[in-house]
Amino acid sequence: MDSRQSDKKPIMVTVDLEDWFQVENLRPLFPQETWDFCELRVERNVYMLLELFDACHVEATFFVLGWVAERCRGLVREIARSGHEIASHGYSHRLCGELEGVALGEDILASRELLQDITGEAPAGYRAPNFSITKELTDILGELGFAYDSSYNSFGLNSRYGRAEGLRQTAGGHLTAGSGILELPVSNLELMGRTVPWAGGGYFRFWPTVVFEHGVARILRKEGRYIFYCHPWEVDPAQPRCAHGIDRVSRFRHYLNLDRTMERLGHFFHRFQGSRFISCSRYLGVGRYERTCGDIPERSAAAQ
Repeated sequence: MDSRQSDKKPIMVTVDLEDWFQVENLRPLFPQETWDFCELRVERNVYMLLELFDACHVEATFFVLGWVAERCRGLVREIARSGHEIASHGYSHRLCGELEGVALGEDILASRELLQDITGEAPAGYRAPNFSITKELTDILGELGFAYDSSYNSFGLNSRYGRAEGLRQTAGGHLTAGSGILELPVSNLELMGRTVPWAGGGYFRFWPTVVFEHGVARILRKEGRYIFYCHPWEVDPAQPRCAHGIDRVSRFRHYLNLDRTMERLGHFFHRFQGSRFISCSRYLGVGRYERTCGDIPERSAAAQ
């Protein structure tokens, strides 16, 4: 591996692939039984992201919701053909605390088998809806043969987020669950003893670009890596607007600065073009990269 490449700090861009009506902020208006009657807008939005990723040489990880994958199989194949990692986001977008035991395992397994059928490769990674990690989740992931999880968000003031029960730090600097699953938390900023959410999503759209990027640079200096997340619906300002039926906070979170997300993403990738934008599996050396653990090569010409 080129020593110049090894000196670049890794940034993992992750996409929680779900559509606009499946997010928790809009759940009161769109329970799962209504989804088949909603307008699917996810394909157009993902293709916009793929074009941007290609132009900026970003290798991303897509945590794909099984419900979407079942209806957009060609889209999932195109993401994989473009050189990105396909990982699981479960099937129904139910919080892990709402599904127990067998039901949670069935939800994860349904997604895993569907993605394997579409791509020919079992997903190595998983992310829980709304970062709703539980110990039961990591146990199930271990039983089902996943290599890693990326469901832990250390910002404790969001009641939807789960807690890091049973996770421990390894000598290699990774978090590991008792089941052997590697845990790859999204990145937050530590300021004056407090955790400030800085991994992406609505927080990426909230903070001014220069402030957000300054925080990312600080995380890279301190931790040597950065894990970012976004959603396809966040680049879609023309999505249907719901003025009633949800509270003001949920409405603010969902619709804030949607018309600026693509521009901000492009600026973010340009600002950190000296870093390595790589998938979670490549960074961890798992899945197809297991034999090259510790070696993070550049993306192949076919994937760029």
